[in-house]
Amino acid sequence: MNDAMILNKSKNRVLAHLIFYFIFICAYDVMTYYVLTLDFFANTGFAYVYLGLALAQVLIFLIAFGLLATGQKWTRVVYWFAYLANLALFYVPIHALLQNLSQFLTLGTCLALLFVEALILFRIGMYFHHNPYCRIFYDHILSEEIEQKFMAAAPKERKLVFDQTTTASTPGVAPVQEIVEEEVEEEVKEPLTYPQMAFRLGLCVYGELIVFPILCTLFSSFFASFDLQQVFAVREMFMLCIFSAFIWTIPVFYLYYDQPRSKTIVWGCLAVEALLLIWTGSRLYGYWASDLYPLRAIVLFGLLDLVRLGILVYFAKPVLTTPHRPEPIHLP
Repeated sequence: MNDAMILNKSKNRVLAHLIFYFIFICAYDVMTYYVLTLDFFANTGFAYVYLGLALAQVLIFLIAFGLLATGQKWTRVVYWFAYLANLALFYVPIHALLQNLSQFLTLGTCLALLFVEALILFRIGMYFHHNPYCRIFYDHILSEEIEQKFMAAAPKERKLVFDQTTTASTPGVAPVQEIVEEEVEEEVKEPLTYPQMAFRLGLCVYGELIVFPILCTLFSSFFASFDLQQVFAVREMFMLCIFSAFIWTIPVFYLYYDQPRSKTIVWGCLAVEALLLIWTGSRLYGYWASDLYPLRAIVLFGLLDLVRLGILVYFAKPVLTTPHRPEPIHLP
């Protein structure tokens, strides 16, 4: 594999990570906004202030990731400027807390969630400096270990093809069977590694957090009550996706860091999803028994949630069926 192919392969991996990280930031901001709007907090008005902060943060990192996608070495410095700008946003909830200590629960929760996000963003920034593929993409430096990974020959198989031919019809000469040997190179597809599964699973979980509530909003007329005044689907789907995003973040990070106990954690998350499905069924039955919603709305929501869970199980299945294969380089 020549240097151009190695650079192109590294570029594709880094770009995939940039897309994943941006989706994660958007999903995390949506999750935080939803938490702040819960009735549990006495003052949910600050949630609208946070919405402005979230939009500013998304815009900042959209610019940073757009520059990082160019592959220029100096763009990694831009990411840290974006990170410092994100830390500057802490001023808003801290100032609000100092002005009104009675809202400590709401503002403290917001600060805690921002702090967790800042830690994750810091790890993302270190990824652009220490990951071998990033060193190829930004610094054009290829380590010996990663070069061996690229140069590892793919397994090949040989297939024998027998061609039956006969010689010219000559008295007393028996037909001759010629054996034509043909080499067929068949690339054996290697099983996914845990970091690769983490990328796929994270993309699924955080993607569902955005896609399915939007679907419920677009088709809200199908979930309306008899008097067309209430719609239960958007809020319920948002709650389900938020909860799934919370619990599946744990196996995503375990898989990303190639932990051997990831399979057990995934089984635990599936068990929690099964319990959540039972709880959702009881909620849907309650909506139907209240005579507020038609049976069509209940069935459609149930089918949509089953589709969501089916997609989630599809992306989690490789973790359950693939044995753990630790590698010296843990790259998705």
